[in-house]
Amino acid sequence: MGAVERWIEENWAPDLTLAEWWRLLFEAGYAFPTWPVGLGGSSASAADGRAVAAALAAAGVIVAPEGPGPNMGGPTVIEHGSAEQRERFVKPLALGQVQWCQLFSEPGAGSDLASLSTRAERDGDHFVVNGQKVWNSRAGTSDFGMLLCRTDFDVAKHRGITYALIDMRQPGVEVRPLVQMNGAAEFSEVFLTDARFHVDDVIGPLGGGWDVARTTLAHERASTAAGAGRGAVVVAAGALGGHLDRPVGELVEERRSVGGAPKRQAPLLGGRAMLDLARRYGAHDRPDLRDQLIRFYVHAETHRLNGRRMRDLARARVSSSLDGSAIKLDLAALAHESRDLSLAIVGAAGMLAGADSPDGGRVVTTALSSFVPSLGGGTNEIQRNIIAERTLGLPREPAADADVPFRQVARGASGGAGRPSEEKP
Repeated sequence: MGAVERWIEENWAPDLTLAEWWRLLFEAGYAFPTWPVGLGGSSASAADGRAVAAALAAAGVIVAPEGPGPNMGGPTVIEHGSAEQRERFVKPLALGQVQWCQLFSEPGAGSDLASLSTRAERDGDHFVVNGQKVWNSRAGTSDFGMLLCRTDFDVAKHRGITYALIDMRQPGVEVRPLVQMNGAAEFSEVFLTDARFHVDDVIGPLGGGWDVARTTLAHERASTAAGAGRGAVVVAAGALGGHLDRPVGELVEERRSVGGAPKRQAPLLGGRAMLDLARRYGAHDRPDLRDQLIRFYVHAETHRLNGRRMRDLARARVSSSLDGSAIKLDLAALAHESRDLSLAIVGAAGMLAGADSPDGGRVVTTALSSFVPSLGGGTNEIQRNIIAERTLGLPREPAADADVPFRQVARGASGGAGRPSEEKP
C-alpha cells in the first residue's frame, strides 16, 4: 500500500462533511498536488499528481473540488496573480468553499473574442462595469466571475483588455439561464449593470488581460480534453451548490446510484459505455457494427490518454507539440462518431426522449449534445487556425483591425457563435 492509499485509509470517514474532507485533502497537499505548498498542493510533478488522482479514484472517495474555478481560474491566478491574490482567491478554491464562472464571450464577441466591448471605467479604487456576457457555465451558482472587460478603447483591441475577478452576488449582476435543444440549461447569459470590482482584483497588468486569458483558455482545453478521470467521484465546488455540509458517504452513494445526483449532459459516450450499450441492444455481434465498435473504442481510449497527457503537461508548464487545440478537435470528431454509432445501435429507440423511453432518452439527448465540442471553447475553425499558426508556423490570417484603436473599429452583434478562442493577429 502506497503513502496516498494509507492516508486515505486513515482519514476517510463517511460521516465527514464535504467541507471537512476537502480541508483534509488541502492540508495533505492532495487536493491539487501540482499546485504550490499552502494552496492545496505540494509542488508535485505531473506524474506524482496523476498518481494521487488515480489513488483517490481507485479508493472510491471524493476527489478535489471541481468546476471552472479549480480547473481554469486557480492555475491562472497562480501564474499571473500576486502572492496576496493567490492567498485570497486560490486557497478558498482549493478548499472548495467557492466556485467561479467564466465571463468571456459576448453576443458580438464569440470566436473573435478580442472584439469584446464590455466596459470597465475607473471610479476611485473600483471599476464600474457595464455589458453583457453569454455562454457562461455555472454562472447561477458562482461566487466570482473571471471577467474580461475593456478598460482602454484608444489602443488596438488586444491591448485594451483587463482580466479581473468580479463578485457574482452583488447588485447589478443578473444571470439568465439559456435552455438548449437537449432540454438542459447548462449555460447562462449575464447582464452587468454598474457592477463593480476593486483594483486589487485585477489579475495581471491593467490592459494586459489578453495574455492572462490565454492561460485560462489553455487550461480550459486541457481540462475539457482530459475529463475527471476514470472512476473519480466528482462534486462541484462552492457553497451555493449546497453540498459542503453534507456527509461524504451520502454524496458518494448518491453519485453511484442510478438516477442519482444531476450531471451535466455529456456530449458523447465513452468507449466502455458504448460497448455496454451495444451488448444491451444485442448489437455487439452485428457484422456491420463490430468494426465500428472496435474503432470507436480505440479512438475513445487514445483520446482519453492523450487528454490526460495534455493536462499533465499544462499543469507542469511543459511545452509540447501535443496542442490542446488538436485534442479539442479530436474530441469534436469523437462526439460526432459517438452520436452516429449510438443511434445506429439503438435504432428507432434513438428518436425517443423522456424518462419513460429506452435508457431514459439518454441516447437522443447525448446525440443532441454532440455539437457542443465543435463550438464550446472556440469553434473547430478557430482551433484549426491556432494549430496552423502556432504548431505548424503558417502565416496568420490578415487582420485589418490589428493596429486600429478599438473605438474606431466597426462592431456589430455577429462576433461568432463559438465560446472563447484565443485567436490573435
